[in-house]
Amino acid sequence: MNINEPCVTNILLYINDTLKTKNSVNFNDVMSAPKCKKYSVSEIGKALEFLRRNGFVKANSRFGCSELLEFSATAVTPLGKEHISKIR
Repeated sequence: MNINEPCVTNILLYINDTLKTKNSVNFNDVMSAPKCKKYSVSEIGKALEFLRRNGFVKANSRFGCSELLEFSATAVTPLGKEHISKIR
């Protein structure tokens, strides 16, 4: 998985836009986003964890049975903002 994959990019953009009006974005918010509905639960979970682990978003997550169970993003990091500026 890399930052240029459409799933990862769409999720990062959604998180960035949503955090302008909300304090946090959770796993269910992302799953119900119009541009993310075409991705599987597993793909979304992997993309969210990729964004967190690689420093694109500030978030808390919890796993169980190697699946993402909970996710809550509270900010897009400067690295994430830099990537967004390159793609917009």
